[in-house]
Amino acid sequence: MRALAVALVLAAAARVSADGSSSSYFPLRVGNWWAYEELDDDGGRLSRETWTVVGGTPADRAGEFRVRSATKRFDVLGQTGGRRWEGEEYLRATPAGVRKRYPAGRDAELDVLLLAEPLASGTHWRDGQGECEITVRETCAGPAGDVPDCAEVSCRLGHPTATIVTSTYARGVGMVRQEIAVVQFLPALHGAAPVLLPCDSAQGGHSVLRLTAFHVGR
Repeated sequence: MRALAVALVLAAAARVSADGSSSSYFPLRVGNWWAYEELDDDGGRLSRETWTVVGGTPADRAGEFRVRSATKRFDVLGQTGGRRWEGEEYLRATPAGVRKRYPAGRDAELDVLLLAEPLASGTHWRDGQGECEITVRETCAGPAGDVPDCAEVSCRLGHPTATIVTSTYARGVGMVRQEIAVVQFLPALHGAAPVLLPCDSAQGGHSVLRLTAFHVGR
């Protein structure tokens, strides 16, 4: 049984390697789009969101794809900050992997690595989104059932960890799921020095963004 399990893991790793680089897990082509819904722990709908790869402008940087996002919120954030939000980000394939650039606005410009090379279990890196690591999966859940060849990226932000973002990508599809868990900490005393301890009862900051429909051109 153990030998069979090892063989299955090696076969999955070989298939991922043979089918291309990390860019195949986030297909970038003008006209591609993805639709998501965000749910809370009770299954309540928090928002709807779409990502669309749109045509660039002469001012865009070479090799970048402009991704326009549109969000409609149904929770308290929609009541206080406006129900509809729009924004733009810039993605590109590089030798290091798929990178995303957030343009400068109220905050400084930020450039992060979404999917690193080599796309294999254990690949890890650190940037503005925290400490990240890839886990390769044989299958993951898509809009119409399981899809093959998936990569799960888990990023931990803060020291100690304050937020964990787990994003799952499927080859030829894009991101199919993103889970955000906010880990709240309470001050406590340990010996003579104050430290922070995680509070298990304060897990209210948790949501899941799941893919409901998409179009990826060939």
